[in-house]
Amino acid sequence: MRQRQTDHRGHERRQGHADRQHRSAARSPSPLPRTAEGMTPAGVRAMNDAAGNGAVSRVLSVQRAGEGSGSGRRSGRGAASRRNADDVMKDIKAEVDGPPLVSYAARRQGRAHEEFWMRFPRFKNGEEAEETLHETSALLFDSMKGAQERARQDDPDRDAEDANNREVQGMLINDRLLFASNFNSSIDTLVGQGRQVYGHEPSLQELLAFQQSQEGRSHGLHAYEAANLETKLASYRRKNAAIVTGQRGAGEQGRGPDPTAKVLQAQLDAPVILVDVGDRNLHTMLTSDKYAGRVFLLRFAELDPRPKMMGKNKGQPKQEESVHAEQKLLIALSRAGVDPGQAASKPLAVMGKYRPCMGCAAALMYHRNQMGFRNLSFDENYGHYFQGSVKSLKTHLTHIMDDDYLAYIKQMVHRDVTSTPAMAHEAAPAGAVHRNGGPSLRVPGRLAARQADVTPSASDAEFEEDGTYTRVSRPLQDTWTVDTAPGGIGKGTATHKVPRRRTDKLTEAQADQLHGLWNGAAGADATNESRRQAIELLFNYHRSTTMSLKHLGEAVDLSENRLGSYLTRYDQEGHWTHTPQRSNKPARGAASTTTARSRKKGAVEKQFTKGVPLDRAGKDTIKAAIRGLSGYDWCHDWERRHAGRSSGDLNPTKAPLDLLATLARLRRDGNYSVSDMSAYLHTGSNGDNLRKALNRKGKERLAQIEGDSAAASSSQAEQYAAPAPAQADYTDHYAAGPSSHTGHYGGESSATGAGYPSQAPEVPGFTLHIDPFGQAIYIEDDTGHHYIRVGGRMVRFQTSVDDGDVRMSNF
Repeated sequence: MRQRQTDHRGHERRQGHADRQHRSAARSPSPLPRTAEGMTPAGVRAMNDAAGNGAVSRVLSVQRAGEGSGSGRRSGRGAASRRNADDVMKDIKAEVDGPPLVSYAARRQGRAHEEFWMRFPRFKNGEEAEETLHETSALLFDSMKGAQERARQDDPDRDAEDANNREVQGMLINDRLLFASNFNSSIDTLVGQGRQVYGHEPSLQELLAFQQSQEGRSHGLHAYEAANLETKLASYRRKNAAIVTGQRGAGEQGRGPDPTAKVLQAQLDAPVILVDVGDRNLHTMLTSDKYAGRVFLLRFAELDPRPKMMGKNKGQPKQEESVHAEQKLLIALSRAGVDPGQAASKPLAVMGKYRPCMGCAAALMYHRNQMGFRNLSFDENYGHYFQGSVKSLKTHLTHIMDDDYLAYIKQMVHRDVTSTPAMAHEAAPAGAVHRNGGPSLRVPGRLAARQADVTPSASDAEFEEDGTYTRVSRPLQDTWTVDTAPGGIGKGTATHKVPRRRTDKLTEAQADQLHGLWNGAAGADATNESRRQAIELLFNYHRSTTMSLKHLGEAVDLSENRLGSYLTRYDQEGHWTHTPQRSNKPARGAASTTTARSRKKGAVEKQFTKGVPLDRAGKDTIKAAIRGLSGYDWCHDWERRHAGRSSGDLNPTKAPLDLLATLARLRRDGNYSVSDMSAYLHTGSNGDNLRKALNRKGKERLAQIEGDSAAASSSQAEQYAAPAPAQADYTDHYAAGPSSHTGHYGGESSATGAGYPSQAPEVPGFTLHIDPFGQAIYIEDDTGHHYIRVGGRMVRFQTSVDDGDVRMSNF
């Protein structure tokens, strides 16, 4: 699992009880100034350092008279003065595409400042609900990863969901809990595994019993990062155990009341409720006393894969989409029509495994300050900026994209810096300041953590032998220092404006010169020296003009990607000893004289060869095999899909092994195209999934069948009694010898797999024929009916010559 700061983050509560009281007093309905006009830059900086970005955000907020009641679904800004959301997006982009932000890992880890506030573990008194909400989200995240591992064991060919980093965020509202992940599939897989294991709709505690393996959890992490993660999860599980036993949550041992813990205790055995943001009953679920104490897992159906509507892959499902989990919670709040007054009487909090990115933090500030959710608490110690986050907000929460939202982005970019967590065992050094409720220290970005997790609490839980819970302080064994700090996300790079379009062109003389230097001229081959000269010219043309790589590559018969790699290497290393071979492409206007070298290497049986189209004979063989295995659910599903009574692709790995063996034999002996067979089987038009199934299962089963057939003796034929006579309704389509067979019919034995003249046993009362594909066909001596052996029994089939439809009868 690669838990990097890659577009999926979590939260950290920032203030204690006293801070929250101060914040409540500061959010009066009286108007506040829109900007910090009259304050010097030093004054703004001092305000940030002393009170945090939350105080500045309140200075920036617009609270007009009368705001704070009503639906809360609009900003205080009148409709006439609202700007177009696209214009706001352009202004946001201008703010983040330059100093003071820099890019990390070529923006894969977003944009952030060159310095970070590193936040250290602390006791979170007064933030009990937020602490438990974060810790439960972290455990649920681990459970989702564990469920994904189980799902891949059940079906090795399923796509690895870990390819996308995942997150979990929770919302406490009206004494109930909502949890959301950025991908719907995380929720679906977890609930699906819970149903499979428990045999009923699972409760939250049953889902939390799933855990990711230690190997999977540490994958992609440094040893110290993996140890830090294990330490935190173990602590969170101990605290959860204290909650489940009723010993934590009521204000015990110096802690204040914990509303999140009380919800977790309320209905321990009640199943989680899977609900979509568009559910028409969602408002009732979030506000009615009937649902108090319940736990909801949130989906967003609009993100599910949908068929492509155009293009060469029309009809194929698109990739699953996602939004940041905080956004999914806010979308649910908006679409359910929950007004601020309907969530004001109880604690309202959003917290999760990761801290919010800038875009989500600004959205949460907007809901609290502009939309009237005054009791909303969340982590204001934000993480990196991700453009995708703001884009999805514009798509799904367009009403917040105005100048107020822009003001929050500006404040975070120019008047504060990004936050990052210290490790669970690290204590703050002497130079740390008390900021946003806890010790913090400005550190260079290269030392910022690769994980955007919430900084853990300094508390832990212990149990006596009799099960009694005690709240304890977790020892902070090491004091953080620059000299001993582990490597973090690395040094950021300056963010550049998008360059102007490259439109300059080579003159004809320049193009001829480059082509001759790179490919040779006047009957002479190119030399290392001439190609080095060409590289230098190409590099200078690309650097000093607006000539595109595509245009320059055409002059020397190289693709733009290949040329780009050459120029990048030249820029970084200078000329290298080996100069790449010139292109096999012919000189412009000349015929090719270069013989392409074979790329095939290794054993012949491992070389890929493109198959021939699937013809009628191959289709009949596949159809006969399927109908001879009609007792399998997969074959029944194929019949429905083939008849047009259902839609969607079938999973080839769940097909009967004997059918996969038949397909493997057709591929080997008939050289049929896997993609054609896959299209006929409705397992995907490109054949990738079927190819995997044949390589992993089909070939192995075929080898077993052929081995069993070779060992079969003539005595085995005695187990097959001749079927009862049936009406002869088929004219003998086969001649006396195999050479005259048309090959329109076939099937695969699920028991002995007869497929070759030397291996198929003789059966008394039948004449054995072998079709061109190696399929054993038994013609009954008395009736002339045709049979194949399937699953230890003789199966008669007949065909209509007009449509080639094979009809099977079991005896």
